[in-house]
Amino acid sequence: MRARTPGLIPTLVAAQLAAVATVVDADNSFPQLVKAWSEPTLAAPSVRIEGLRLGIGHLTLTLKTGSAAPVAAGGEVVGLYFRGEGSLEYASSDPIEFPVMAYDVEHATRLKATRDGDRLVINDAFKELLWLAAGAELPALSPAHRGPPVVPLGDDFASHLKKFEKVSVTPVCHQFPARVLNGDGGPLVRAELSGGADDLLYVLDAPERKSEALYALHKSKWITGQTDAALLSDQPIGHGRREQVAPRFVLGDVDLAVTASSGKDLALTATETFTAVSGRVGVLLLHLYDTTFTRDTLEERHLHVKAITDEAGSAVPFDHRKGELAVGLAATLETSASVRLRFELEGDILYRPRGDSYWELGMEPWFPQPDLASQYYKVHALVKVKKSFVPFAPGKTVRRAEEGEYNVLETRIDKPIQFMVVLAGKYSYEEDTKNGLTVRVASYAGRSVNLRRLIDVSRGMIGFYKWFLGPFPFDEFNIVEINSWGFGQAPPAFIFITQEAFTPLRPKPNRLTGDINELIAHEIAHQYWGHAVKFPSAEEKWLGESFAEMSAALLLREIDGESDFDGVTKRWRAHAEAATALAPIPLANRIRNDSDMRAASIAAMSLLYDKGPLLLNSIRLEIGDAAFLRFLHACQVKSAWEFGNTAMVESVLESVTQKDWKPFFDAYYWGTAMPPK
Repeated sequence: MRARTPGLIPTLVAAQLAAVATVVDADNSFPQLVKAWSEPTLAAPSVRIEGLRLGIGHLTLTLKTGSAAPVAAGGEVVGLYFRGEGSLEYASSDPIEFPVMAYDVEHATRLKATRDGDRLVINDAFKELLWLAAGAELPALSPAHRGPPVVPLGDDFASHLKKFEKVSVTPVCHQFPARVLNGDGGPLVRAELSGGADDLLYVLDAPERKSEALYALHKSKWITGQTDAALLSDQPIGHGRREQVAPRFVLGDVDLAVTASSGKDLALTATETFTAVSGRVGVLLLHLYDTTFTRDTLEERHLHVKAITDEAGSAVPFDHRKGELAVGLAATLETSASVRLRFELEGDILYRPRGDSYWELGMEPWFPQPDLASQYYKVHALVKVKKSFVPFAPGKTVRRAEEGEYNVLETRIDKPIQFMVVLAGKYSYEEDTKNGLTVRVASYAGRSVNLRRLIDVSRGMIGFYKWFLGPFPFDEFNIVEINSWGFGQAPPAFIFITQEAFTPLRPKPNRLTGDINELIAHEIAHQYWGHAVKFPSAEEKWLGESFAEMSAALLLREIDGESDFDGVTKRWRAHAEAATALAPIPLANRIRNDSDMRAASIAAMSLLYDKGPLLLNSIRLEIGDAAFLRFLHACQVKSAWEFGNTAMVESVLESVTQKDWKPFFDAYYWGTAMPPK
């Protein structure tokens, strides 16, 4: 789909605001642009309008009757603000998203989605609109007819800005300056609407996201003063949904220095190298906590950027708000050019769950990070924690030492990763090295357990995977106990796993993960699926979860036999059947249900952890074990230390089997049909 420029129906005459719309010596420096877009103003008195239509992409707005005024940022007219009676039509023309869009509209809004031929359409009314546009035609405002007096809009406009500032999406003052300084990449349009069944946000972002999206806005159920944005539709611009699009830049190298207090405070420096990949880069759009909340008490915590400097030590301008960090570069990067920046941070984000004696800087933006497709970095880390806490971090250990009141760990990873983590707490550990691989197991709070058993179990599982997935991706592997129950997590070269893995008795199966052996096998498999082969976006998450689950099931079949494996596949099918109509596998993470958030979460898991591996098992049943293992191995070889995608999976499978698998993937991966038995 290609964006079209807005149409005006009917054509308006007498461009009353032509002089105002002229840019006069606009200062296009990053700080000035951020300031301008942070403080938009009404550029002229409002006028009475009637029958004005705005259209771009798949959105059509009709301003039936009311008052409107032009909106300026830094002296340039960039949009309009309207109050009155209006109507909206938004249409998705992508049948892949129809099921999840229809479900979300029904369960997370007061709207209705109606099928109209080959479109799924949302219609609504609105009373208030802020329309902002760059690279797209703006309407000229003029009196449409004689009528009631024009309504002054200044106070309403100020209230609108205050209301929509609370929405948890990328700030306007980051998006629009980035379009200017990164070069023209197509139109950027943002429409904020209220007064209908739901408040809505529409964003057409051709330069960065290369998509147009519609969100429903609701007050957060958890965080006072925040408005959450539920994604209803997301349609690609200029490419197909099945295509992997090159990012504007990549983060290729990270040097971290973390110094932790004995409480909740830390000091952090991150020296990062960014390289332009496709197009110019004048602004880096990154993710970074500014305010976060503890999971159990919702206590507010903060992370501050003290300074950003370049290699010459010169200050680099930035803007940090709403969990987003925009950085203005002194010189625009052309393709293949790089810049190295040093970020100095401090904050109180060290969080001890339920008051336990450990904290985790997890797979969230605790240091500046771009989108997933731009994360491709090697890491050097130096971590200092107050005694008696013991630090852990991914990578080959350079040194462990004591320096005064600190325990110190230095590590290095020379392969590109995502999801860098650091954990520290009251741990004891045991490790050994065989055949070039160090396995380290750490138990929490001095709990007396047989760590050697877990070392041996994990080595056995790694040995099984090596047979068909290849050598283990890392030189060192950490298994760290989390003082809780029922889950695991697999950052690079790591497993965080709860305490049932450290007990000598094998527990009963868990509803979602099966028994503990299956859970451990799944998390170890992530070192291949998710790290050696990476996924570039949430839509490709099955490359991690579904492939890891299938690999773990093959391992459990080897240990427990065919009957237990049959039980696993029956569980997959039961869970998948309950969720398959809601969304196709790639859109699992878009499922929303405001009245039952747990049901939505389980449905998403059922698609990724059940339907995905069930699809893979259907392939295995059709082509046989030997060919299936060759297929898995070939995927690892094809995308080793690269970003994979479903197109790669399909291509490798066709190469192994000499068969066209497109109809299969269309039905069971991109569609909502159940895989065959």
